[in-house]
Amino acid sequence: MDLEKDTEKKSSPAPTPSPSVLDKPYPDCPYLLLDVRDRDAYEQCHIIGAYCYPITMLSRTMNPYTSEVLEYKNASGRIIILYDEDERIATQAATTMCERGFENLFMLSGGLKVLTQKFPEGFTTGSLPASCLQPSQVASVRKLANLREPVQHAENKWRFTREDLDKIQQCLDEMLISSNSSSRLSTGRIGSTISAAATARSSQAPSSASSVSVRSQSSRVHSKPWK
Repeated sequence: MDLEKDTEKKSSPAPTPSPSVLDKPYPDCPYLLLDVRDRDAYEQCHIIGAYCYPITMLSRTMNPYTSEVLEYKNASGRIIILYDEDERIATQAATTMCERGFENLFMLSGGLKVLTQKFPEGFTTGSLPASCLQPSQVASVRKLANLREPVQHAENKWRFTREDLDKIQQCLDEMLISSNSSSRLSTGRIGSTISAAATARSSQAPSSASSVSVRSQSSRVHSKPWK
């Protein structure tokens, strides 16, 4: 009986987090993700778990930093990551914050544009801005605009669901497959190039030997005292 109970416990699936848990940030998270675009852009689309921190906050003379920013500023084992759509705003914000003493500051390379190209689904919530869309996605968005369907706004989502993680894993698997296939193609091209070069060298060997013999004969001729 005890063995059967143990088997049942091991085979039972992992509990799904309740919606209330998903609505709260990860406890003791090692990073603080800040979206430095304006609030309207944040409410349309943002990375899951990101805080809204518009760059205009840095222009305030009183209380320019939120409690989260102060908690993570130069904290041991923690980092602050800034992002926008294409690094233009994030670069300005990062420069200002570094000048003000932030030493654990990082910037998401490429911003939302590069992230959504590599991971079309899983990392973000809401409707992507037009600058981050692929050509096929732009066409579908235009169709929705013609149909006058409302734009899907971002959810108040602080944690990744199982579905989000599955989508991210699928993208990673596709990247791995494409990188393996490209490396095989490059390896095959290198091998064919090497073999072709070896064949060319072997075919040129007799002609080079004959040229050497001609050069030696001509040198002998010129070394004679007469013209």
